Amino acid sequence: MTQPTSAPAADIADAMAAAGLQPGRSPAPVRLPDPGVLFQRRADRLRRLAPGHPLSAWLEFVTLLSETQHALAAAPLSAPATPQAQWRRDLEALRKRLRGALPIPAAEALDALPWTDADALDGLAARLTAGALRPDDLAATPFVAAALQIAWTRHAGGLDASGIAAPATAVTCPVCGGAPVAGVIHAGSDISGLRYLHCGLCHTAWHHVRSACVSCGEGNRISLRAIEGADGPARAETCDACQSHLKLLLAEKAPDLDPVADDLASFALDVLVGDGGYAPIGLNLFLAQAG
Repeated sequence: MTQPTSAPAADIADAMAAAGLQPGRSPAPVRLPDPGVLFQRRADRLRRLAPGHPLSAWLEFVTLLSETQHALAAAPLSAPATPQAQWRRDLEALRKRLRGALPIPAAEALDALPWTDADALDGLAARLTAGALRPDDLAATPFVAAALQIAWTRHAGGLDASGIAAPATAVTCPVCGGAPVAGVIHAGSDISGLRYLHCGLCHTAWHHVRSACVSCGEGNRISLRAIEGADGPARAETCDACQSHLKLLLAEKAPDLDPVADDLASFALDVLVGDGGYAPIGLNLFLAQAG
C-alpha cells in the first residue's frame, strides 16, 4: 500500500477546512465537525463535481440539500433538545425551506412523510441509519438523512474532543455510533499518511490505523483498488480476509474534498468492488436508495 506524498501546508489546512473540521493539534484521536461551515463547503465541492458527471442530477439535488442544511445548521436553536428529538424539528424546518424549490416527485415524497406520527418518523430514521430500509421508505430518505445530519452534526460540534475516547481501531463513530462514510488519507506535515474515518451521520472524524482492515483488523490481506484511468482521490481498500471494502480518499489528489460528496461522486468504484464480491463497511445516507 503506497503512502501519499507531501503536500503544501496551505493545502493541508484547506483539506481540513473542506472537511469542516475544527483546527487543533495533529495528530489527534478525534476531530469534531464545524456545523457552521461543513455543509456549505460540501455544497461547493458538489457544485465542482457535478458538471459532466454521470450522476450530475443527483449531485445537484444533494447540493440543494446541503445548502439548505447549511442555512439550518448555522442558525441558533430556539430551544435545546437531544438529537433524537431535534432531528424532527430540523426535518420540518427543511420542509419549509425547500417548499417551491423541489421537483414535483421529490416534493410529493417529502409531503408524504408521516408528519404527525413521531414514532413512525423515528422508525424510518432508525431503518435508514441501520441500512435496513423498506421499499416504501426510499423516496423520502434523502430528506430524513439531511435532517439527521443537521441535528447530529450540531450536537457533535458542541462537544469537547478531549473528553471523547476513540481507540485507533474503532469501527464506529465515537460520538454517535454511526458507520464511517469513508476514510481520508492526509498528506504533509505531521499528519502525512494518517487515516481518519469520517462519520456519515454526525461528521466526527477519528484516527484509525492504516495497517489493519477497518472491519476485521486483518493486516496482511488488504489492498487498494481504483478505476483504471481515473485520476480522482477515491480508492477502495479491500480485505480478502473478510471480503469487505471501505472508500479511501487521498487529500493529496483533492485538498478540497468532502467525504460525503466524494463518496457520492465515486459510486462507480463501489459498483466495481461490489461486483468483485466485497461488501461495503461504510454508509452514505444519500446512497441508501442505491442499496
